[in-house]
Amino acid sequence: MTNSYFFGYGSLVNTSTHSFQTYETGFVQGWRRYWQHTSLRDIPYLSVCPADKTKLYGLIAKVPNNDWKSLDLREKGYNRKSTNCIINSGEVKSTQIYYVSECSFSVRNNNKGLLQSYLDCVIQGYLKQFGEEIATEFFSTTDGWDITIRDDRLNPLYPRHVDLTKSERAFIDHNVKLTKKLMLSQVNNREPQITFW
Repeated sequence: MTNSYFFGYGSLVNTSTHSFQTYETGFVQGWRRYWQHTSLRDIPYLSVCPADKTKLYGLIAKVPNNDWKSLDLREKGYNRKSTNCIINSGEVKSTQIYYVSECSFSVRNNNKGLLQSYLDCVIQGYLKQFGEEIATEFFSTTDGWDITIRDDRLNPLYPRHVDLTKSERAFIDHNVKLTKKLMLSQVNNREPQITFW
């Protein structure tokens, strides 16, 4: 039986949120992350779109017995598409990447902003798997930071929320502020040009 793999670029990078034990770090090329509101969820979530020359680091994990049912349920609202992932050894593996279909897009609603607890989970995963350099790169390889961030740390709304260390929290807060500042300082502050299938 041929093994099946998925590539995680968001909360799936944080291994405390799932039970997939056979995983490696790696990257995909030609993709870029962005925050997307959808008609299927009350809050914006990460998605990806084709983007030339962009490298996204993340986690590639084997799907036990090629059984996608539980993972597809977790990633409800996403579609899957095949792509190649390059793991640390240099080996190229065919993998599935989740993305939000354009037919599920909804108008941005600032009253339904990004959950801080969701962002915390994602960045903690990058810090643990890759360290600060790649975790910092997450912010520059993700579009849509002109989004409202809802501070729910005291009462987390994200179902897979995590506990942060003091240094993790400081790292995330610093990079959010820096990213917002850089975004506002851009002279041509336009919506990202996104190409879909």
